[in-house]
Amino acid sequence: MTRRCRIDDCTHEARTGRRICGMHRQRIWRHGDPNFTEWTVADEQDVQTIIREARPAPGLTRLERIQVAQGLTQHGLPAQEIARILDVTPRTVYRWRSEGFRQAA
Repeated sequence: MTRRCRIDDCTHEARTGRRICGMHRQRIWRHGDPNFTEWTVADEQDVQTIIREARPAPGLTRLERIQVAQGLTQHGLPAQEIARILDVTPRTVYRWRSEGFRQAA
């Protein structure tokens, strides 16, 4: 008998001997919330403020960092400066640019 994950709207099977699937187990372990998705959360006002002021801002989600990098790239800032503002490596900024910022879509 297979058991479904006990989290609402989850169609995955629960792990052997568990009541939740592996994906939700990881989210609970990392964030304390089974429905947390840092990728889909972005505060547009924060993103625009950081782009306008070009200042470091800790605590951004991954999506916000990519959106800020895209905006700063459009303003002509070099990858090293964007990396310093976002607290990532310049290589990460180059990778985002080469992928055309597809992840943010």
